[in-house]
Amino acid sequence: MKIRFFGIPALLLSIALALPASIASASINMAPPSLDDPYHLGKVTYHRKLACATCPLSDTVLDAAKAEDFIQQLCSDQQLMALLSEKESSAVVHYLEKYFGPRE
Repeated sequence: MKIRFFGIPALLLSIALALPASIASASINMAPPSLDDPYHLGKVTYHRKLACATCPLSDTVLDAAKAEDFIQQLCSDQQLMALLSEKESSAVVHYLEKYFGPRE
């Protein structure tokens, strides 16, 4: 009977080498989007004030063509103009133009 002396040490060595590689992790600190960013403000405003379950656009599904019509309506409809501030209105327009616009 032949005894292998390298079996257990090789096993321990492979475990020791593999263990740190599997434990390695990284931390990424990303700042949350700011309401100073017109895209983020427009997205938040659209979903909270225009497209929520009890909002004016709750039953509307926008696509690119409907978004263009809605942008025109947003600038002329008194109910929508009263619902949003000027900053929110321009941010919603910015959000919709970026969201439905051509990809860069």
